[in-house]
Amino acid sequence: MKPLFALVALLIPFCCPELLLAQSTESSFEKYRREKKAEFETFRREKKTEFEQYRQRLNEEYSRVLGSSWSTFREEKRKDPPMRPKPVTPFSAADGDGASAGKVPVGKVVKPAPAIPDVPVTLPEPAPAAQYPVNFSFFNTPCGIGRFDTSLLSLTGTDNASVSSAWSKLTDNERLTPLVNDCLRLREEMQLCDWGYLMLVEKVAATLYPRSANSQAFLAVALLNQSGYDTRLCVKRGSLGMLYHPAHQIYGESSYIIDGKNYYQRGAIENIDAPMSSYNGDFRESPTPIRLTIDRYPRFTPRPSSSRTYSSASWTMAPPFSLSVNSSVIDFFDKYPMVDWAIYGAAPLSPELKSVLWPVMKLLTDGLDELEAVNLLLSFNNYAFEYMTDGDQFGREKPFFLDENFYYPYNDCEDRAILFARLVNSILGLDVVYLKYPIHLATAVRFSPSTPVKGSYVTVDGHRYYVCDPTCIGGKAGYLAGQFSASTPEVYKILP
Repeated sequence: MKPLFALVALLIPFCCPELLLAQSTESSFEKYRREKKAEFETFRREKKTEFEQYRQRLNEEYSRVLGSSWSTFREEKRKDPPMRPKPVTPFSAADGDGASAGKVPVGKVVKPAPAIPDVPVTLPEPAPAAQYPVNFSFFNTPCGIGRFDTSLLSLTGTDNASVSSAWSKLTDNERLTPLVNDCLRLREEMQLCDWGYLMLVEKVAATLYPRSANSQAFLAVALLNQSGYDTRLCVKRGSLGMLYHPAHQIYGESSYIIDGKNYYQRGAIENIDAPMSSYNGDFRESPTPIRLTIDRYPRFTPRPSSSRTYSSASWTMAPPFSLSVNSSVIDFFDKYPMVDWAIYGAAPLSPELKSVLWPVMKLLTDGLDELEAVNLLLSFNNYAFEYMTDGDQFGREKPFFLDENFYYPYNDCEDRAILFARLVNSILGLDVVYLKYPIHLATAVRFSPSTPVKGSYVTVDGHRYYVCDPTCIGGKAGYLAGQFSASTPEVYKILP
C-alpha cells in the first residue's frame, strides 16, 4: 500500500494542476499579505514616532515660552448680554392693525458664519471598561479613565520658572498621552462639542486633583493644548487659571486681548479682582478656537423630565401627543455661556424629541398645500406654548436651544422663531430667514412661485420671503403686526 500511496501523491500535481495553482497562489498571497502588513506596521511606527517627536518638540518649545517673562494684561470691558426689550405679551391678529400688504424694506443681510474645521484627532482603540479604574460622572453619565500618576504634575509655585519646570516634567516622554487619549475617547462617546469637551477636561482635572485649583487649571490647559485647542495659563494673585480663546462672542464675562485674540478666563481666578499675568505665544501654529456651536447632540445618560402634553383645538383637532426631554442635557445647556441667538438656532434637536415631534408634524401637514402647512405650524407655535420674556422667567437673557422649549414652562419670540424656522425647513423643506427687529425676532418663508400667498414680504437674493410671525396669535403667513410697519428688519440667512 505504501508504494501505491506514494505514487498517487506524486501524480496528484499532474492530475490536478488547479490544486497546485491554488496552493501556489495561496502561498504567494500569504507572503504578499505578510510583507504588506510588515510595511504598514513599519510605516505606522515611523509616523507615530514622527508625531510623538513633533508633539515633544512643541512641548519643549512651550516650556521655554512659559519660562520667559510674563506680562500683565488689561481686562477688556465686558460686553453685556443683549437684553433687548421684547414684547411683554404676544401680538394678536385679532386687533386688526396689521401692516399693509407689500414689500418690506430690509437693512443688512447677514450670511451664516462659515464652519471652522474640526480638530484632527486619531483615536486609540478603546480598552475594556474594566480597565478604567478612575471613575466619575459627567452630567449624569458614568465616565472612566485609566490610572494616572498624579505625582507627574509637581507645581512648586506659580512663578514662570516653576510653571515651566512643571510643564516639562508632565509632558516629557509622552507621559500625558494616555490621559489625552482617554479624554478624546470620552469626547466621541458622548458626542461633545468644543464647549462640552472643555468642561469634560475640567471635570477630569478636578477628579484627579480635587484639592488643588492650581493643578486643575494647569492640567486642563495641558490637555486642551495637546488636543489642538487654543488655551493658555494665567496667574492672578498667585493663583493659576485657564484662558481660552472662543470662536464666537461671549457676553457678560471678562476677557483679555493677547496676541490679537480675545481670551476668557476659567477657574477660581474668575472671582479674583486683581491684575492678570500671562505670556505671548501659542502652543502650536494656528490652534483651534473653542467653538460655541453645537454640531451634534450630546449623548448623556437619559434622565427624563416630566412629560408634557400638547393639544389645542386652535391649531389642530388631532389627538394630543406627549413629550419629555433629557434633563441631563438641559443641565448641560444651562452651563452654556451667553452667545448670539443665531448659534442656538443652528443647534440640533435631540434624537428622542425628533422621533416624536417630527412624525406628528409630518402627519398633521400631510396632504396640505404649502400655505396651509405653514399656517398650521404657525398655529402650533402660537398656541402650544405659554409666552413670557426671558427677563421675567429667568431674570436674564436666555435664548433656548430647541429642546428647552419643551422643558421650561414659557418661551418668547426668539425661541418661537427658531423652533418655527426649524420645523418649516425640516418638515416642509422650505427656505426660511430670520427677521431681526430692535425689540423682536420673526421669520419669513420662501414659498413656491405657484403658492397663492399674499401679504407682507421681504426680498432676499431676488426671491420673495413672506413674513411669518410665530408670536402673533392668529396671524397667518404674510401678516405683519402694525407696530412693525415702519421698521426695517435685518435679515439673517439660515443654513439648510
